[in-house]
Amino acid sequence: MDQLGKVTLSTITLLGHQITFNPITFIMTWVSMALILFLAYIATKNLKVIPGKAQSIFELIHDFLYDITVSTLGDKDGRKYFPFILTLFVFILLANWIGIFPNVFQFAGMLIAGIHKVFGGPVEFANMAFSVSPDVWYSFLLDAPGIQEPTRSVNTDLALAILVFIACQAYGIKSKGLWQYIRNFADDPFPMKGPLILLFFINPFFYLNLIGLVANVVSHSFRLFGNIFGGFMIVVIVSWLTKFFLVPVGLLAFFGLFAGLVQAFVFTMLAVTYIQQQQ
Repeated sequence: MDQLGKVTLSTITLLGHQITFNPITFIMTWVSMALILFLAYIATKNLKVIPGKAQSIFELIHDFLYDITVSTLGDKDGRKYFPFILTLFVFILLANWIGIFPNVFQFAGMLIAGIHKVFGGPVEFANMAFSVSPDVWYSFLLDAPGIQEPTRSVNTDLALAILVFIACQAYGIKSKGLWQYIRNFADDPFPMKGPLILLFFINPFFYLNLIGLVANVVSHSFRLFGNIFGGFMIVVIVSWLTKFFLVPVGLLAFFGLFAGLVQAFVFTMLAVTYIQQQQ
């Protein structure tokens, strides 16, 4: 518990400037992207008319998100933005789930150690924790290193929200034209027709609309960060109190699997909604 909340930071010098970053988040982000490429390869390697179990799962995710995206954005825009939406969902889902593995390994190690002790193995039990010799074959499970979900870092969540923001504004400019896109900030909710547009700077809604853009980015990122980080804190605290014994299994199932899935879906659907607002 004395390490709870501790962040590992590294510093590199680039072009005379020092850059500080979290190496664990950086590595896990690339691992998540590598997993996406691997899953994409597996999903498309042996496509069949009658899909197997693995292909059925991928098709279920694809069709579910495709139907929502097309029904919200329309057939033309839905098809255009669906690859972006699907990639966003899969990345966030994997980034949310990747932190589950160390806890699963440690819990599995506790179960094996408990069974080993029942049968007279050289296993010690103290303070609700098993300890074994490093020579025991399953000792690596008990010593599984911690893995930080990329989405547990507000920097990753903010970067994703900014990516969605840029995509939405680019789409708005392309679909409406630059002039009409700028006018919308002054015309919403009350249109300023003709020469009145020159007085946009006295329209309070112009500034409120600009603030709303920034607020969308902040709320979009902090919603994901708060839920993932909050779930992590609960799992860590209870796991420490029980030494990964029984109780964290249910917590992992909820905060790790279920909440991770829900938050990936919510973030992605908000991205679809923001794109739809620019139509």
